[in-house]
Amino acid sequence: MSKRAILYTRVSTDEQALRGYSLSDQIEKLKGYCNIHQIEIAAHFQDDHSAKSFERPEFKKLLEYVKENKNKVDLLLFIKWDRFSRNATESYEMLNKLKKFNIEAQAVEQPLDLNTPENKLMLAFYLASPEVENDRRAMNVSVGMRRAMKQGRWIVKAPMGYENKRDENNKTIIVPDKKAKYIKEAFNSIANGDYTQQQIREKLREDGFYCSKNNFSVLLRNPVYYGKIRIRATKNESEELVKGIHKPLISEEIFYKVQDILEGRMIKNNVAKVHTSRPELPLRGFLKCPRCGRTLTGSASKGRSERYFYYHCYPGCEERVKATVANEKFEEMLKEITIKEEVKHLYREILKSLLENTEGNRKENINEIEAEIKKINERINNIQDKLADNQMNGGDYNSVKQRYDAQLRELAMKKQEATYLSNVVYEQLIFSFSFLENLPYHYAKSPLDVKQRIIGSIYPEKLIFSENQYRTARINEVVKLMCYVNESFPRNEKRQFCQKTKLSHEVRMKGLEPPCRLTPDPKSGAATNYATSACSFKLAANIRFF
Repeated sequence: MSKRAILYTRVSTDEQALRGYSLSDQIEKLKGYCNIHQIEIAAHFQDDHSAKSFERPEFKKLLEYVKENKNKVDLLLFIKWDRFSRNATESYEMLNKLKKFNIEAQAVEQPLDLNTPENKLMLAFYLASPEVENDRRAMNVSVGMRRAMKQGRWIVKAPMGYENKRDENNKTIIVPDKKAKYIKEAFNSIANGDYTQQQIREKLREDGFYCSKNNFSVLLRNPVYYGKIRIRATKNESEELVKGIHKPLISEEIFYKVQDILEGRMIKNNVAKVHTSRPELPLRGFLKCPRCGRTLTGSASKGRSERYFYYHCYPGCEERVKATVANEKFEEMLKEITIKEEVKHLYREILKSLLENTEGNRKENINEIEAEIKKINERINNIQDKLADNQMNGGDYNSVKQRYDAQLRELAMKKQEATYLSNVVYEQLIFSFSFLENLPYHYAKSPLDVKQRIIGSIYPEKLIFSENQYRTARINEVVKLMCYVNESFPRNEKRQFCQKTKLSHEVRMKGLEPPCRLTPDPKSGAATNYATSACSFKLAANIRFF
């Protein structure tokens, strides 16, 4: 009685085809072998997948066929053992599985009688050789890719905003594509504090730029966009950033500013969440119910001739306020936030003096950082010389080098942060005063999303509207400071400002003066007040979004 066999062929690369491993050549040789040995062909399966594992579509079908035709197949034939598998461990497991179905696996060009113990040594060689070849090829590819990356080439799939191209030497390179403008807009918007990360992503989506939440977050942390390529650490090499040969989409300053914002190292604008798309309900999401404490929502009721808008609580609570009344009273409340001209001039001089002093300290700080960077680079050169002279082994060198690299990265970030401060801040702070002086006008003329950002920046906690008056537990500390001389605040009989205001009936305010007095600088004689300085910078951070 003749034996029955399943034929299995596999090819995964053009290189294998050049070696005579093409599918047509394999099947021709297998059929010839069966004809000579009078073996009946039961089925034929062929794969075009890698043999690193048995997770191959056709091989899975082969196993299903074996289960359905138990004891009806005697042999599994293939050309060579590397057609069967390139993973020695999984190969032995699969041979045992086939043996349970009484099927013998055999390579017709590398035949082995596995009943002879010595032949198992040859089997081990045949199975291990392809795996070693795979590992060596993978290592060579990895080394080649790492070498190309150290030369500044992006050698994998281009990141969003770029596309893969070839240069004049037919080497891989990435160039900006039509999505590059969206990447620039995303970084600039976050750096400016215009919107939250989610709001920016949604806005870009409306413009035609699609990116998942997770991918968008990863994108914002990729140094490739300011012209650097991150090379991951290996067992023998530490992680490093190299300058890429591609065109950057943003500056290094903007990139690190965005990183600071994402990591919470920089004060971000108190950007309010957009709670509604109805311009009639700008305060929706910012009001708290005076009865139950929940956040009020808003909606319209249809009258005989028009629609009427209300801020109201949820079912079970009867709180309901006309939106026109609440909106009008809010704008009246904004008119109380004003600054006297003499106070503005005073702050101009104080801030100018502070910035001049800070500029000197900033330059001194940068010089100190650069000196420390130079010192560490000298130490790195020193340990490299010791390694070359066999005075230090490779393990010790890598350990010390990684420590120095970490210090260099930290110093580079500190230097970048120190570079941010410039005289432009002065103009931004002056603009902030102008903004507060004309706050009701800016609010009235602003679109809905800007109105809600104004509300969220000035009032970080929920407002309560009750008996035609507003109450809030807290207002922005900088706004409180700027309103110190506002005539709309009540005075007592001694013409001193009272510590209570109808802006807040819930919390007793400490007053709006800075917590420490202005004192002359012992060197320059300039008045300094670090509390005032901190508040001023916070003012710019909270209000600079127009």
